[in-house]
Amino acid sequence: MYRNYFYLARVVEELNTFLPGAIIKDVYTQEKDKLFFHVPIKDKPNFHLIVSTNARNHSITIKDEHNKARKNTINFFYEFLPAKIKMFQIAIGERVILLQLENAKLYIQFRGAKSNIFLIDNSGVFISFKKIDNNTSHRIKQEFELLKFTSSSEVILNSVNDLLQKNEIKNIPFIGKEIMREVDFRGDELYAALLGALDELIRAKIVVYIDDFGEAKFQPFTFHRDKKNGTIELFDSYFEALHEYFILSTSSLQSKSLKKDLEKFINTEIDKLTSKLNNLKARIELGSREQYYQKCGSLLLANIDKIKKGMKEFTVKDFETDESYIIKINPKLNAQQNINNYFEKARSEKIEYAKSKEIFEIAEKKYSRLKEIEKRLTVIKDDDELLQIKKELRMKPKSEDQKEENRKISFRHYIVEKKYHIYVGRDSKNNDKLTTQFAKQNDYWFHARSVSGSHVVLRVESSKESIPKKILEKAASVAAFYSKAKTSKLVPVSYTLKKYVVKNKSHTAGQVTLLKENVLLVKPEIPNDCEFVNEHEEI
Repeated sequence: MYRNYFYLARVVEELNTFLPGAIIKDVYTQEKDKLFFHVPIKDKPNFHLIVSTNARNHSITIKDEHNKARKNTINFFYEFLPAKIKMFQIAIGERVILLQLENAKLYIQFRGAKSNIFLIDNSGVFISFKKIDNNTSHRIKQEFELLKFTSSSEVILNSVNDLLQKNEIKNIPFIGKEIMREVDFRGDELYAALLGALDELIRAKIVVYIDDFGEAKFQPFTFHRDKKNGTIELFDSYFEALHEYFILSTSSLQSKSLKKDLEKFINTEIDKLTSKLNNLKARIELGSREQYYQKCGSLLLANIDKIKKGMKEFTVKDFETDESYIIKINPKLNAQQNINNYFEKARSEKIEYAKSKEIFEIAEKKYSRLKEIEKRLTVIKDDDELLQIKKELRMKPKSEDQKEENRKISFRHYIVEKKYHIYVGRDSKNNDKLTTQFAKQNDYWFHARSVSGSHVVLRVESSKESIPKKILEKAASVAAFYSKAKTSKLVPVSYTLKKYVVKNKSHTAGQVTLLKENVLLVKPEIPNDCEFVNEHEEI
């Protein structure tokens, strides 16, 4: 709700209480879709106004203390700086905020994917934060000329009232579902309830909280709240409320992510345990064959002189029970060895059966515990409880899981001239992992021509870096060495950037297609200055 048109009207009023007369010293971007305005004010020399033009999360925020990044920043509107702020205004019926400067007008437009920031100076020069074509810039200038701007929320509310009087509620800008739900909840006469709700968006204290569904909420204190207990925060300032809302939103997203990870982990473990329990139960229900193996060993021992090497089975009667046994024996073993086998089987069966019952009991307890935790997760909303469950389950952090996965994707690793990293595939599947998962778009890729061999990748740390030809040749030599042509005197090696290496469903393991390629004729070898790194190193 913080992006609602009527809250933007509140933003304009709040900014007009302390920024008119201040000087904009610098305007720059250091994050995608965000423009930073450095506006020093009393006791706050590093004060910034920050505008996000993100299609889904556009916003205007302020920071009392912010320092410009030393790298990766781009300056904007510098020809018109420094510039003195005269006032802020909002278009009537449109989410366009006008920042009046002494020498230009700066428009902040919030329109989903078309959100942008424009500067038009007094002579008509037009500059856009995001790139647009000439036709679009011309159309936007014309649109802005037709808009009516105001700095007063009273004017906006009066315009809404006029539309209501004309029974034109559909023409009221940005009456969202949340506002209409509030109007319905109040049960008052429609127009009166609507005007009251809109006025409260501009005038009432703002409440920030987490609702009963774990969602961060930002709304007037006077609005109905889906929260039965817990703490809420009240704010007079829109910007202070928004700061707290972003903190709660991040926390809420992290909670949801953690809860999702826990649910996935528990479901996986339950599936594993279900299969394990079924197998163990089937094994236990078969019963122990210890006594049978013991009986076979004893009967064979009693008839040891009758057992000959080469026999596949031996028929004998148990005189105690008068029951006949057909005992299978190994024709390659002598009588004593076969006897020893059965006594060993009896001992193993005793241990294995007891172990199966023990493992079944442990797995059954673990299964019951996981089902209890699964049930608890449906009602838990507290982060501390989620973290406690994660601790109980001994879940590894995602970073550790990633490291474990990286260990599995190990390639031969060389360093040339103590600077350039060369990675070599170990087999067809490992070649695929090296090329499709590990290699970056601007890395160099090598393979000996017309023969089977390893994929080889030369890591390029920066696309601006120029790789010397001798390094390319050394990487090609490594590719030739790890190919079927390694015994040849000279080997042609194809090389290209990884982005020109294509693999699709029709390719077999290790097979690729090159969209572009160059060829180097090199000697198959590991160059002298090519240092081998531990092959199990985490990459």
